[in-house]
Order: sequence, then structure tokens, then C-alpha cells
Amino acid sequence: MKQFAPKLLAGLIATCALAGAPDQAPAQSAADYPVKPILLVITYAAGGGLDVVGRVVADRLTKNLGRQVVVENRPGAGGNIGTASVVKAAADGYTLLETTNSHNINAFIYKSPGYDARKDFVPVVQLTEAPSVVITHPRSPYRSLQDLVAAVRSQPGKLVYGSAGNGSPTNIAMEMFKAAANIDVTHVPYKSAAQANQDVMAGQTPLAMAALPSVITQIQSGLLRALAVTSEKRWSTLPEVPSIAEAGYPGFSHMTWIGVFVPAGTPATIIARLNREITTALANPEVRERIAAVGATPVGGSPAEFEAMLKAEYDATGKLVSQTGLKVD
Repeated sequence: MKQFAPKLLAGLIATCALAGAPDQAPAQSAADYPVKPILLVITYAAGGGLDVVGRVVADRLTKNLGRQVVVENRPGAGGNIGTASVVKAAADGYTLLETTNSHNINAFIYKSPGYDARKDFVPVVQLTEAPSVVITHPRSPYRSLQDLVAAVRSQPGKLVYGSAGNGSPTNIAMEMFKAAANIDVTHVPYKSAAQANQDVMAGQTPLAMAALPSVITQIQSGLLRALAVTSEKRWSTLPEVPSIAEAGYPGFSHMTWIGVFVPAGTPATIIARLNREITTALANPEVRERIAAVGATPVGGSPAEFEAMLKAEYDATGKLVSQTGLKVD
């Protein structure tokens, strides 16, 4: 019998070993990513500030990456439904989560939100920040924040306010103001910001705390009256509207952030690539103009900077919830 040459025999053994081994795809590098469409899950309904910003960024990312970034709204339970769905996704950079302050808030007001905000996700980048704004109907008797406070104090608990839902940033902002002003206003949670704002425009609800991007157009067109913004100082897109701090409550400040996360375990190279690409998108003049038009400010920055902000907010939120007794109705 003819003997195999040593090199030929070694090659045959190696080939057989590979044939019998399970398929193992090489880890995808940041240079190859993405090779297929990316899903961006938005945790609130269409029409709100989160949706507007997400679609602006997704459009630019699609152009920059050469791959479609598909937006899907998965609202409900204060952001928990959409967020919990992303926990189950593969940690490969093809399912992104866009959410807001409720990401931290829900950990304290829901018994089982369906995820651990601090362990199940890795922050990629902060997209924007914007204040909330106290709104009322243009024919409302409340022409200033002082008018509102006086009316509430004359009938404690009788006046109601709308928000985007339990645990939403607007809910938290109003609860903070109630504590600062020592007033009693009853919360009416809506399923979406759009519904809450619509009821104020229709005169069905006397006032609401709204994310500025969701109502800036209606305020500027006179369909809503803005009484005060929650930023520490007046906001550039509504220079005629005082801040709550300026209106008599020094030190008051609450900002709504929008950011992108991925499931824990996503490769660091993919996170870095996403951060770089989204930051580039936020620097685009057209994107900045479109975001500014809805009353928000692009932020960007590194994952570490976003994480530091989130950690500080998480700690502060825990203290606020403990002090106010805020919980899901």
C-alpha cells in the first residue's frame, strides 16, 4: 500500500477535523459592520419628541452607513414594552434601543419592568437634551406660572394635568415642580404625548407637562400657551417663555434626554463604531437644524460620558421617588 507523504497526511487530517467541527462564523469586525439592516426600537408612540429625533437620526445613519436603519415604535408601560423586547435581541449591533429618562425611572416605580437598566444595556451615545414645558390652552385663565400656582392653591387637588404616562420624563418633571411649589395637582397619565397634548389643545385637559419637541410647533403657531420651561434658564427656541427657576423657584431644573443603547454583551468594537457614526450624524448641519427646529439640542459625546450622566441621574431618581412616593397608578 502506498504511503501518504507527511504533508499530505497532515492536510487531510486538518480537512477532516474542520469538516466534522460545528460551523463557527468569525466574529464580525467594526470594519465589516453593518452587513444588513439595523432595527431602531423607539419606546414611545409616533409623533412625540422621541420619535421625531429618532427618525431624523435614522435617516442620516441610513445614508452614512449604506444600510437601512428601520424605525419601529413599541410603546407601552412607560417604555417598558419596547425596552424589554430589546433585552431579548441578539447582542450584535443590529437591534438598537432609543429611549429617554424613563429608562432609569421605571426601575423605581415598576415592580417588574422586565429588564435591569444598569445591567442589561450598554449606553452608546446621548442624542439630545431638551426641557419640558408647562402648557395650557391659549384661552386658559392661566397666563403665567404664578396664575397657575394661585389657582391650584385655591382648590387643592381639583386641577388635573396630563403627561405622556406614568414614569415618563414629563410626569417626573411635574412631580418635581409640585414638590418645589408645594401644590397639589392630580396626574392624568396618557398613553402617548400626542394624546395628552391634543386634549389640552381641545380644552379637555386644563394643562399638561410636555416634552418641548412634541409641542414646539403648536406653541409657535398659537395652538398652545407655554407658561414655563424646565431648563435652568430660558430655552433658545422659546426665548419669551420664562424658566420655572426664573418664575420664582430658584435652582429648579429638569432636562429630558434621548439616547441610544444596545444589549449588554455587544462587542466593544461595534459600540465604538455606532458611537462614531451617530456622533457624525449629529454633527451634520441638516440634522442639527431639524433637531433644533423641534426645540432640542444635539449632544453626542462618548459612551463613557453618557454612562456617567446616567449613573448620576439613576441615583438622583431613586432619591426623588423615595421622597415623593411616586408609583404606577
